[in-house]
Amino acid sequence: MTFWSILPEELVFSTNNFLDSPPLYEEIQCNNIKLLVEKIGPTQCKVSRLLTTNPQDYLHPDIQPGKILTYKPIL
Repeated sequence: MTFWSILPEELVFSTNNFLDSPPLYEEIQCNNIKLLVEKIGPTQCKVSRLLTTNPQDYLHPDIQPGKILTYKPIL
């Protein structure tokens, strides 16, 4: 049997079910810019999207989608 897919082989035949644990998203502010981030660790997150209407905010290379940020949560 032949199986054609655009997904990587590791993901298709993985024993981990990636649908059981959806990514955890959180809204944060970085330099007065609201961001939607995906938590990837206790002190790290990955920028998913910018939640701003200012076109100049999209030009900052430090907060572009896919960028990994390190932060300290405020309790």
